[in-house]
Amino acid sequence: MALKVIKTFLGGGGFGIVDLVEDTADGQHYARKTFSIAQPLPPALEENVKRRFIREARTQSGINHPNIVRVLKSDLSANPPYYLMAPAAASLQDDLDADKTLGGRWPRAIADIVAALDELHRMGIYHRDLKPQNVLRFQKPGGAPSDDWFAVSDFGLVAMNESRLSVLTTTGMAKGTDYYTAPEITSDLRQASPQSDIFSLGCIIHEMVGLKPRVPCSEIRESGEYGAILRNCTRQDPRRRFRSVRSVLDALVTISSPAPALSTAVSNNFGRQLRAGEVLDEGAGKALVDFVEDHEEEQEAGAVLGILSGEQMAGLATGFPDVADRLGSVYARWALSGTFNFESCDRIANVLEVLAATTSYETRADALMAMLQLGTSHNRWYVERMFCRLSSSQMDETLARRLSVEFRATGPDICDTISNLESSISTTRANLHPILVQTLNEIC
Repeated sequence: MALKVIKTFLGGGGFGIVDLVEDTADGQHYARKTFSIAQPLPPALEENVKRRFIREARTQSGINHPNIVRVLKSDLSANPPYYLMAPAAASLQDDLDADKTLGGRWPRAIADIVAALDELHRMGIYHRDLKPQNVLRFQKPGGAPSDDWFAVSDFGLVAMNESRLSVLTTTGMAKGTDYYTAPEITSDLRQASPQSDIFSLGCIIHEMVGLKPRVPCSEIRESGEYGAILRNCTRQDPRRRFRSVRSVLDALVTISSPAPALSTAVSNNFGRQLRAGEVLDEGAGKALVDFVEDHEEEQEAGAVLGILSGEQMAGLATGFPDVADRLGSVYARWALSGTFNFESCDRIANVLEVLAATTSYETRADALMAMLQLGTSHNRWYVERMFCRLSSSQMDETLARRLSVEFRATGPDICDTISNLESSISTTRANLHPILVQTLNEIC
C-alpha cells in the first residue's frame, strides 16, 4: 500500500503521532498512527513501549464496536510500525473548546463513551488514559449533526486484566498532574480497574456540567444537581465509586432526561425513592407493582418506570423474584410501546437485560422483544448489540424457543425489524440462536 501524507500531526501522544494520509491506489483517506516516542527512554523501555504500541493495534483491530475506533489496516512489521483508522471530524476536546454542552447534546456523547467502556470492561480491558482528546467524533456521510457519534480511541495505555507485567507497568504513568487520571494509577498502572476509568469519565462529565475548577487526581466536591454523581465517580477510594459505567449513565439520565412530571402524592413518593437509588424491599416492591399495574394505561405509571434503574431491578429480582417478575412484565410492555429520547434508551435496556436474565421465561421473552424494538426503532446501537449478545447461540434453549413464539406472533413485521438490525450494526441473523434463525427462515 502506497500512502501519501495529506496533513501532518492531527494529534499525538507519548507513543505515537497521527497524520491524515491517502491511499494512492484508491484515493481513500485514513488517519495513520505511527509509533513515535516524544521523550528519551532507555533502550529496554523503548522496546517495551513499542511492543505495547503493537499490542494496542492488535487489541483495537479485534474489537468491532461502533463506539470504539477500529484499526482498519496496519503494518506492524514496518520501522516504525503504524496502523490506519477512519478519519474523525473532531475530537471531543475540540468540541468542548467550542461549546462545553455540545449544543445541549452532551448526554449523548457520554452515552457513547459509556457504551464503549461497557464493552471494554466486559472483556476485562481498561483504558487507563481516557480524556477528551482520546474521544473522537465521526460523521455519517451526508448526515445531519444529530447523526454524529463518538468513539473512544488511543489505547496506548490499555491494560488487559492479566498478570503479565512489564517495565512500563511497574514504572507507572508518571503523570501525576494529568487532568483526567485516577489517583491510584498515577504511580502504578497495575491498579487499573473499571473504577479508574469511571474516575476519568467523571472528570469528562465535569468538563460539561461542572460549576468550578477541579484539582487533578482529587475527589470532585461541588453543589448543583450533578454534584453527587461527580463525587461518586471520583471518590479517592475506588471501592466507593460507581460499580459500573452503566450505573453512571443511569444516574445521569434521571437528571438530564427527567421523566414526565409526577402529579400525585403516591407517584411522587415512588419517584423520590427511585431517584435516591434506594434498594426496594419486598413491601416497597409490591407497592410499586400494585401502582404500575393499576395505572398501566396512564402516563403516571410510565413516569415512575422511567426512573427505575437496572441495579434496583436486579436487587428486587435477587430478593423477591415473584415481585420482580410482575414488575418486569409491566416494564417490558411499557418499553415495547413507548417512544424515548436517545439517552434513556440505554437506561431502559439495562433494566431489560436484568429481566432477560432473572425472571420467568415469559417475562424474559417479553423483555427481549422490547429490547429489539427499542433498539431498532430508536437506531440505538448499544441496545441492538445487547439484544444480539443475549440472543446468540449461547442463549438458553428454552428461552430461544419462547422467543421464537414471539417472533411468530409478530408475523412478517419481524422480518423488517431484523433486517433493520442487520443493517444498523452490520450483523447477520445467522449469529442468532439456531432456533431463532430457523424461525426467521420460515417466516421471512
